[in-house]
Formats: sequence, C-alpha cells, structure tokens
Amino acid sequence: MKSLGIAGNPLTHFASLPIRKGKRPVTVRGPLHVQCSDNNDDTLLRELVEEVVAWPGIEAAPWPIGSGALVSLRIAQDLAGNDSANFISGNEFARVLFGAPTIYLTLPLGCAHRAVVRGWAEPHYSGSFGLVPPGVMVVYTPRDEIEMGMCRSLFLISYNCGLSARSSHSTESYMLRQGVKRRRTFEEPVAVAT
Repeated sequence: MKSLGIAGNPLTHFASLPIRKGKRPVTVRGPLHVQCSDNNDDTLLRELVEEVVAWPGIEAAPWPIGSGALVSLRIAQDLAGNDSANFISGNEFARVLFGAPTIYLTLPLGCAHRAVVRGWAEPHYSGSFGLVPPGVMVVYTPRDEIEMGMCRSLFLISYNCGLSARSSHSTESYMLRQGVKRRRTFEEPVAVAT
C-alpha cells in the first residue's frame, strides 16, 4: 500500500491498478449509460464527490437541466488544458449521476483500457458513435473504502489529464502536500497514468 501524501509521484503507478473483486455490475447501455446494480447505497459516492470538489480548480454544478441528481465536475477555465479528448464536453472531466448512482470519467486511452480489463469500468455507449471522446468511461461506483480509493485514483488521473501543462505541476504538488484527501490521512493503493 502507498500513502498518497508520502509516496513518490503517484502519476507513475497506474500499472498497480488491482483487479476489481466480484462480478461487473449490470449496466443499461444507451445514450444515458447507467449502472443498475452494486450501487444501492450512494454514501461512499457522495463522500468521494465531496472530496473531489475540494481539489484546486474544480467547479461543480448541477447539470444544466437543473437537477441536483447529476453533477458536472469541471476544471476552471484558467487551469484547463486544450485537448478536447480529456473532457466529456467543454471543461467537464467527470459527471456523477446520483439518481441511479453512476460515474462518468474521461481517461487517457491506455488507462481506460487498463480500467476496463481490470474490471473497474466500461466504455460509454455514446463513445462508439463518436458522441463523446473514446476515453469516456462508466466507472463502477465504490462498494467499500478500498474501491473508493481506487475510484479516487481514477478521478485524479482524469483531473490531471485535463489540466494544462503549466498548471498541472503546481496543482499536483499542492495535492500531494495536502494528501489529496484533506479530512483524514489514508493509505491505499494508488493507480495513476504513466
């Protein structure tokens, strides 16, 4: 196990992503690709979103439809990179649906492949039609603290890929000094892009 606040650069250890235990959750594939099983309790998901929203430069807003059941996580305009492949749309790197708890993240293709093979995610249905970038994944919601740590790592990868080169170094060092998770120190496996 690595302590995120103490270990070396976590952006070099994505290969450490473990295989997710148990069966893959059931999903309904379609324009609104949602997870239908293993997501009865969204407490861990809500806690995870609260942590991610506290990261530097994150702007969280209900989806433009005005529903609090879907939250869009965006990188502030002055920190965001300009590679559209790193975003679902605009500066949005993640989307979380609470009605049928589901996580949507944009991951680099190598990381997305590893997450799929290891059982943590599946490609978003709309990606096969070119409606979203191919790295947009449905990441399975956490069932316990260990899975929450892995989901946190995937959020961190997505966030860091969305940052511009000039802002990523200062933001990354800030987050590592803070241990990313501010409320308590934690030790868990960290998976990040190489």
